[in-house]
Amino acid sequence: MLLYTGAGSFDYITVNEIFGIDYSDRFGSWYQTKNCAVMPGRVELDSGVSVHAPYALEEAERADLLIVPGWIPEKDSPPPALLTTLRRAYRRGARLMSICTGAFILGHAGLLDHRRVTTHWSTAGLLASLFPTATVDSRALFIDDHRILTAAGMSAGIDLALHVVRGDFGADAAATLARRMVLAGYRSGGQAQFVDIPLSPDPGDPLPDLLDWMRQHLDQRWSLRSMGAQMHMSPRTLTRRFQRLTGTTPQQWLTRERILAAQRLLEAGDEPIARIAALTGIGSASNLRQIFRREVGISAQQYRAKFRSHRTANRPGYQPAAS
Repeated sequence: MLLYTGAGSFDYITVNEIFGIDYSDRFGSWYQTKNCAVMPGRVELDSGVSVHAPYALEEAERADLLIVPGWIPEKDSPPPALLTTLRRAYRRGARLMSICTGAFILGHAGLLDHRRVTTHWSTAGLLASLFPTATVDSRALFIDDHRILTAAGMSAGIDLALHVVRGDFGADAAATLARRMVLAGYRSGGQAQFVDIPLSPDPGDPLPDLLDWMRQHLDQRWSLRSMGAQMHMSPRTLTRRFQRLTGTTPQQWLTRERILAAQRLLEAGDEPIARIAALTGIGSASNLRQIFRREVGISAQQYRAKFRSHRTANRPGYQPAAS
């Protein structure tokens, strides 16, 4: 965690709830998180919050993931030592994750060039004007672009953090943390930054019940017409209501839920790919392979192998072979 005077306190506190707490008793292993600053010691964040940062920036250069909280865009350029740390860490292969206006720091470090990135919608125009070689998407919640990860304002940082957990520890781990933090659940980076109404629905809204029903019956064939029939709505009305509640379309939501279910099945055991495709409603094994790679970035078999190794390493009494 990179800390500097005036950094976003909410950005730091919420993301630290995921990376800074030791969940190894639940998941077998976890992140080792260190607060690093230009001058180690007490760092004054915004809103009168202060945080102890016992480590210098040299420690951050050795990290696998560097997290950059919000920055005041109108301020002068960030400390040169901070920019140097980010450049060195990236060249070494680290992932760099900014939250909200922390993207401006990555821009000053020259790390947004020819990247697709996001930030809080209210400062997206300024980010695009300052760093014109970057493609700034003002609507996305978060974007993962080849080790440069950027999130929109505040709560989107939690979504991005859970996205990182999902890739490192699996869909079940991310879902467990979402429940612990009383979050609505998985929100993808492509979801809009804002929706017409809050994600918490009205008490009488029947749409959340439909979403729960669909999650439990992913193997069924769902179309706009069949969803609308459950709600006694026309497909057009359903699509509009869906967009207002979730920030995405019914088919996009359904695809993401099916991929999440496939991830959990791949993590949990050795079900054949064709069987997982049938259980999740994706259809054929070839469809699953194609959609999984598109949505997750690796093949279903690679994903299974990754989390099989993770389960083996965390099995009680496991001792790795001597190198």
